[in-house]
Amino acid sequence: MTPYRLESGRSYGSPQPEASASEHGDDAQAVGALHEQGADEHGGDAAQPAFYTPAGVGTQFADGGLPWLYGPDGSVSVASPPKETREFRSRTYLLEEAVTTDFSLVQAARGDRHGNLNPFNSRLETGA
Repeated sequence: MTPYRLESGRSYGSPQPEASASEHGDDAQAVGALHEQGADEHGGDAAQPAFYTPAGVGTQFADGGLPWLYGPDGSVSVASPPKETREFRSRTYLLEEAVTTDFSLVQAARGDRHGNLNPFNSRLETGA
């Protein structure tokens, strides 16, 4: 079974918060796509808005249909769409969009005066 991590959307604290599932290893890459290409400070406009990954190919994550929003009666009112796929060198990849965030929370035991805490923190901080 493939491990997934839930990403909360911009509507945290609203009556209908949004969340989407993504591969655990793709979180840093999705934010890093913005960081490496020079995202601006007002919305993450980057030259690399998406990337291809082999993670999740052949799963329900790729096929779509995962619940995004439940109705009052508990039924699924909005389901995830299928992911775009493409073949490179006889291998299938999923298209993942880069993530923009309003803020990020980072925990570490120590950090230097430049904010370096671990390899992914600088990506998360600049992606926010």
